[in-house]
Amino acid sequence: MTWKQAWAAVALAATLVGAPAQAQMVEGVAAIVNDQVISTYDVRQRANLLLASSGIQRSAEALNRAGAQALRDLIDERLQLQEAQHYEIAVSDDQINATIADIARQNSTTAPELTRQLGGAGINIQTLREQVRADIAWRRLINGRYSTRVRISPTEVSETQARIAQSAAHAQYLVSEIFIPAEGETELTEAQNGAQRLLQEMQRGAPFPLVARQFSAAPSAAAGGDLGWVTSGELQPEIQTVVDRLQPGQVSTPVRTQNGIYLIALRDRRQGQEASSTVRLGLRQISAPASSRGALERARGRITTCQSLGDAIQNVQGADIADLGVTNESDLSEQVRGQVNGLSAGQTSAVQVAGERASMIVVCTRDVSVAGVPGRDEIENRLFEQELAMLSQRYLRNLRREATIITR
Repeated sequence: MTWKQAWAAVALAATLVGAPAQAQMVEGVAAIVNDQVISTYDVRQRANLLLASSGIQRSAEALNRAGAQALRDLIDERLQLQEAQHYEIAVSDDQINATIADIARQNSTTAPELTRQLGGAGINIQTLREQVRADIAWRRLINGRYSTRVRISPTEVSETQARIAQSAAHAQYLVSEIFIPAEGETELTEAQNGAQRLLQEMQRGAPFPLVARQFSAAPSAAAGGDLGWVTSGELQPEIQTVVDRLQPGQVSTPVRTQNGIYLIALRDRRQGQEASSTVRLGLRQISAPASSRGALERARGRITTCQSLGDAIQNVQGADIADLGVTNESDLSEQVRGQVNGLSAGQTSAVQVAGERASMIVVCTRDVSVAGVPGRDEIENRLFEQELAMLSQRYLRNLRREATIITR
């Protein structure tokens, strides 16, 4: 599991009180991943780190359960590091040091103090360093392979924004999630049992955000599972059914879906309201003598963006371009609004003649903002992260299938 950089120091401190010191020693083999050994010491160290960073109360039973998760995480990280090495991706000590310094700084402490706290819990700082190393290497690998291939089209963004706006009048939910991916009946059953154990720990007091950061495989894990305000149109049907039954402050029992198991926390609920939208247009006007109307019509067919206007009108005698600026559609005159109504960015209105001049208007930009609906940049980033996370999970799943993994 990758390191989530939002560790709550108070939960860590509470977990560390009274923890026994533990020295590294030569121990048995817990697993072999493509000829690389994972020792029982590695597993125990990672289990302790999982408990410390998730706020789960330390006990022999909790350590035993965390050990199973730790082993799965370590196997995945070995596969990630092996694949990164195949592509000659190296992570320097300076990069690891900088990340650990960031983790400490986000929690109002220092790297030396974080090292001391971990040592007091019997956790070697090298355990955290190796987790950070795998996270950095895997992110670089995934970004290198896929970031330039993932394309979120303007149409996808517009459709998502329109869908959210359309459902804004429906009830809205402030939701957090923990997602454990699984395929097939055996994995789904194991994931459901694991989710049930996490639920029990949260019922004993482990904070949902800390558990989500360490155990959730969803893109929201880095934010403690926070999905923000969502509507029924954004949730899977199985999850929507559960959310409808929850009261604010409640956490669901494990929810089985086709791709894995969810735990859903409903933090708040509110009634929707009709969304109001604002359209802002960036416009330019091209005009020429009325005698050049034919040439202006031909130039209109060559215009696809405002960057190409100069080339498009170079053969139109007497043509000039006026920048009309960016303004709300509602502030335009009725005549201009009628000309650009329904036009998208890069499109041009019909040529009109008034007196001795012929003119047309080019829509350079068209931005729609809806009250209470995320902006285009936010939606595009969300869709991009979702797509990248899906590709990362698929890539890792394929590595597991092709690997030789022996557990003891």
